[in-house]
Amino acid sequence: MLQRRRAGRIRPQLDGLRAVLATLGDPQRRFPSILVVGTNGKGSTVAMLEAVLRAHGLTTGLYTSPHLVRVEERIRLDGRPISGAELEDRLADLEAFPELTYFEALTAVAFTVFADAEMDVAVLEAGMGGSWDATRLAGSAIAGLTNVGSDHGAWLGAQRQEIARDKGQALEAAERAVYGAGVPADILTELGAPAASAADSMVRVAGDGAGRIRLAWEDAEVAIRLPLAGSHQVENLQLAVALALEAVDQGLLAGLESTRVREALKGLEWPGRLSVHRVAGRSVLVDCAHNLEAARSLAGYLDGVDRRYNLLFSCLDDKPVEAMAEILEPFVGKIAVCPLADERTLPLEQLAAAFPNAVQADSPLEGLKLLSDPVLAAGSVRLVGELLAHAEETLAS
Repeated sequence: MLQRRRAGRIRPQLDGLRAVLATLGDPQRRFPSILVVGTNGKGSTVAMLEAVLRAHGLTTGLYTSPHLVRVEERIRLDGRPISGAELEDRLADLEAFPELTYFEALTAVAFTVFADAEMDVAVLEAGMGGSWDATRLAGSAIAGLTNVGSDHGAWLGAQRQEIARDKGQALEAAERAVYGAGVPADILTELGAPAASAADSMVRVAGDGAGRIRLAWEDAEVAIRLPLAGSHQVENLQLAVALALEAVDQGLLAGLESTRVREALKGLEWPGRLSVHRVAGRSVLVDCAHNLEAARSLAGYLDGVDRRYNLLFSCLDDKPVEAMAEILEPFVGKIAVCPLADERTLPLEQLAAAFPNAVQADSPLEGLKLLSDPVLAAGSVRLVGELLAHAEETLAS
């Protein structure tokens, strides 16, 4: 049923979905929620936040986008994706509203699933921006902002100040708002949310450079291993814990317990964020880095490891591929480029022009065959998803 709603179609307004939700009895008003917006790191932040809340005994909903392999991944109850049958049943209820976009329909499904399950709290990842994203209609009392980058400029504005103003509307609408360490001081005034708190003023972080960190808040402290690879995940974790503290202030939690935080993060898995998988008999490092800022974070990670990866790269047609190539090329060995099974894939000839020394393949699996170990696949969430669809197992990073 989703196939009839084009995945790439965007409707920059909320009135249509608002009217549909009213017809459905406004399910989004029947559960408390926490909304996370930002250019990068939203998925990692909501995954860590939801795990922490669930470890404290709350029943949780989690809504993320996009998915990697199966669309059901986007809507989870207590950490488990809903079934394909339930998704189809819920989508059938929306057949009377053909005007809804792909993302709007999935958001409406998530709201009805969470409302019917009587969640203690739902954690929502915004799709794009903050002013007219469908997740805004949940009316979340708590909102967080990871960072402000340059992605989706055609929709959100060409300048970071414009993008900040758009994302800041999600913070301004919430009762409690927190912004991450990735939000620079020079755009704070653009957010329009003067009461928002800085995550690093609520949660202190110290690391040893080897993936072990110490978190401290109020009178609590806990030492953990960073659950997701890459130093950029420290800021995402800091924001997640700060949002959990806001959940305490909102009465959703009695308190934030260090032992439960440790247990929640110890067992966390979130594929596609510098995770390692066996694909077609090969060990492959995959990362969803899909824009300029994410490419810089990936380059920072590669600069700090003692291996030189060969790169399998592809991206969609709205990405700054030449700039991403310039960032990544100094840190990798041989490169293969390939198109994606997506109508918005960047054509092979443009990928080859950005990476003039790369070998060309017809698909991700064919590109994998052209590279020797070790292999890194990056540039698009779709690329990671196509590879993980053939993954045999997840390996230790």
